[in-house]
Amino acid sequence: MKRFYLKIIIPTILSILLFILTIFLIIIPRFQQNIMNGKREMIKELTNSAWSILSKYENDERDGLLSRGEAQETAISRIQYLRYGEENKDYFWITDMTPVMIVHPYRNDLNGKDLTNFQDPHGKKMFVEFVETVKKSEHGYVDYMWQWKDDSLHIVPKLSYVKLFKPWNWVIGTGIYIEDAKKEITEMTRRMVWISVGISILIAFLLFYIIKQSLNIERKRREAEDELQRSKEKYLTLVEAATEGLIMLIDRKISFANAVISKMTGYDTKELIDLPLDEIISKNNNSDIIEIFSGNTIKGGKFELNLNRKNGGFVEVLVTSSTAVFYGKDVNIIIVKDISSEANPGFSSVDYQQLISTLNVGFFKASIDKKGKIIFANETAIKILGFNHLDELAEINILGLLASSEDRKSVRASLVEDGFIKNKVLKIQKKDGSIAVVAISLIVLNNTSDDGIICDGIIDDITIHESEKSISNEVIASLKASEFQIGQAVASYVKPVISINAEVELEELIQFIARKKADYAMLTNKTGDYIGIITNTDVQKRILQLKLKLDNPAYLIMSSPVIYTTQDATVFEAMYLCEEHEIHHLPVKNNKGEITGVFNVETIWQDILNSLSFLIAKIQIAETPEALKQIYAQLLVLIKPLIKSELSVKNLTAITSAFSDAAIKRIIELTISEIGEAPVDFSFICLGSEGRKEETLFTDQDNAIIYADVPKEKENHTRAYFLKLGEKVCYVLNYMGYSYCKGNIMAQNPQWCVSLTEWKKYFAHWIATPEPQNLLDATIFFDFRNCYGDESLAISLRNTINHAIEEYPTFLYHLAHNTYYTKPQQLSSNLLSSDKSADTVDLKSALAPIIMFARTYAFQHKILATSTRERLEVIKEKRIVNNSTVDEVLFIYNFLMKLRYRNQVDLLEKKLPYSNSLNVRDMIDIEVYMLKKALSMIPEFQNKVKLDFRIAT
Repeated sequence: MKRFYLKIIIPTILSILLFILTIFLIIIPRFQQNIMNGKREMIKELTNSAWSILSKYENDERDGLLSRGEAQETAISRIQYLRYGEENKDYFWITDMTPVMIVHPYRNDLNGKDLTNFQDPHGKKMFVEFVETVKKSEHGYVDYMWQWKDDSLHIVPKLSYVKLFKPWNWVIGTGIYIEDAKKEITEMTRRMVWISVGISILIAFLLFYIIKQSLNIERKRREAEDELQRSKEKYLTLVEAATEGLIMLIDRKISFANAVISKMTGYDTKELIDLPLDEIISKNNNSDIIEIFSGNTIKGGKFELNLNRKNGGFVEVLVTSSTAVFYGKDVNIIIVKDISSEANPGFSSVDYQQLISTLNVGFFKASIDKKGKIIFANETAIKILGFNHLDELAEINILGLLASSEDRKSVRASLVEDGFIKNKVLKIQKKDGSIAVVAISLIVLNNTSDDGIICDGIIDDITIHESEKSISNEVIASLKASEFQIGQAVASYVKPVISINAEVELEELIQFIARKKADYAMLTNKTGDYIGIITNTDVQKRILQLKLKLDNPAYLIMSSPVIYTTQDATVFEAMYLCEEHEIHHLPVKNNKGEITGVFNVETIWQDILNSLSFLIAKIQIAETPEALKQIYAQLLVLIKPLIKSELSVKNLTAITSAFSDAAIKRIIELTISEIGEAPVDFSFICLGSEGRKEETLFTDQDNAIIYADVPKEKENHTRAYFLKLGEKVCYVLNYMGYSYCKGNIMAQNPQWCVSLTEWKKYFAHWIATPEPQNLLDATIFFDFRNCYGDESLAISLRNTINHAIEEYPTFLYHLAHNTYYTKPQQLSSNLLSSDKSADTVDLKSALAPIIMFARTYAFQHKILATSTRERLEVIKEKRIVNNSTVDEVLFIYNFLMKLRYRNQVDLLEKKLPYSNSLNVRDMIDIEVYMLKKALSMIPEFQNKVKLDFRIAT
């Protein structure tokens, strides 16, 4: 019934309300407006009629029939007695341009008087305004307060129309009383209300009748539906109570399966519906069985066969098939009985296989002898061994896959002697000839002379793990210093204090710092106490910012109060403190509170970068894609501890960007040496996250090529060269670990490998016609930067953006519109630790509104930076947006980027595919709270865009 009310009654009520609202919000206001417009038009036409009288006598004057005085006197006598209106009391008046009253029928006291200072009760000088109005446009409307017709004691609102009579410099006018118009409007409104009430009652009566009939129909339908449901439930109860499985097949697809089948196969009942029967018939059945169950209909009878389980393995069953007719269609009814418990006890149980499959471990059964073969293997084991199907393993000897003959002997000997081997690391040769490192455990099930040795085995591919160990050993020397330093006490890394009196002049301070070859100085007062610190950055920025002369005292540019740390604090804690306060120098106190030295965060950061320099140096001498791939793997080993040590996002992105830039340059160099020098200058540009220097561990390629314009006859040859270059560069990047772009936004795509002129046409078109697809392309391509080649081409293209936006400023509105209407990620408002598993956040999507926020203001103010962080810093520096707002945006940007890095490291360690989806259940409650708070603030920044760009809602 609830659905009935939602579908019938609520729409009925809404229809009546809509009718009433239409009457009161549209029709009545429209009538009111029309009445007022009619009144305005009326007084305009009446004034034109009176004006024509003046024109007639002015013509008599020009024809010499009357003197001007006679003509004016006659015209006045005619006009002062003109009346109209319901009571015949509405009139005309005339003033000159002074204004002096020429004639007023009801205010003879004003005739001949100067009305310059005459005001209505509200202080409005209406006669002066009459003159001003006709001076501007020779005619117009003026509203004011005036006496009610001939009643000088009754003052009411009035609207008048005035018109200039140029030959005599007279102003003639008449007006309507607003009260008259209101009475007419009120009367009309009253009639409309009664009409709407009558119609509403009639509609309500008709709808009530329809609802009553619908209720009767709905009641009968529900009774029939309930009866059908009871019959269905009785049938399902009988079917589900059966101890054997039941399947109904229609057109070789499962249309019904009971819970027993679901339990046997591991599929959910819903997953089984419409699933082809072939999907659950195991390929290890004999060919006759497979043929029987592959036909359009299955003949009646009993069959023994194996059914696949969802997560690997199989179950042995006895099947009884029969046919029936269902709604005019031939169907198969299949009864299934699990007989795996009656199978040879020497084989592993299906439940055990299921457990192994669930653990994502390879499981197999094999005989170990000269003709030994693999009897069974789950999907994981088949993939580890390098095959696609179990059929391919039917004649494969498991020992024959071992790469070493010594391993073959030792494995067989251990099985014969001990009956098992556990986690033995071996090398196997896969089907394609490649070598994989695996950990194998085997246990002997029987050891008779008839059957040979039958073993159950577990196999795990540890190739990546072993490779990581090798890579780790290679870069461990460069990492140990960094990791060791981060955990050490800061006291070991301080430099002696350099101090000077705060009263010295700036010129002396600069000379002092230069003489000491330092980049800072502590300032002291007369008693020697430290009161502030000045760095080279302070000297460079603050002297110019404050417009100071060099004879000013040094304390004017010091930072105070000074932020301190203790000598027992770790280097990591000191670095975090510097990051929090955006400083680089941190004085260190001993246990007595005395300053013993100054810690410079750049020193430690340089040591960390040395590890990156080590990798970049290896890139610069790499000669093959394989070498580059190994170096990329080393980067992951380098960056994982840095992410865990809470290194700032600024530094993390600096590492990943520097590495990818170096890789791109080296790949292009190697490619050019292979295919020859480029025919013209070109620029290889990075786009999207690469263009913004925001690469993470899960970044795909976004790149393109700009080449210099060439004559038409050389275009095909030139383009063919750069397409070949783009194809090879993109291939190697993908091989290294930077996956292909799913949207094919890459230099190997002919659409994104064109001349500078073509690129300018693209950009100009996107800006001139900001349609949805063009805006999407713009947001990807406009965040570009030169990674290799002639940077002047990229600069020229950047200038195109600025010029085009100046020509088509509406592009900024559409860009801001997208920023405002991009729906931010949110967590459920009642999220508790008990229900966190239900929520996931796409961190890439969560960052999108912030990236768009920075991009929108950057384009508006021609900020050349492409990095989101750099854009926000310039926006703050130029005071485009309130500093506190930019600080909040930067904080949320850094917070979400850190979560993104950390989440990807967690997935990497769990050997799971990279993803931007963060499961909230992996976070502690305080982190969940901070994430919720960060996400909830994003709409506030979008509202800022809405106000600044006046976005209509």
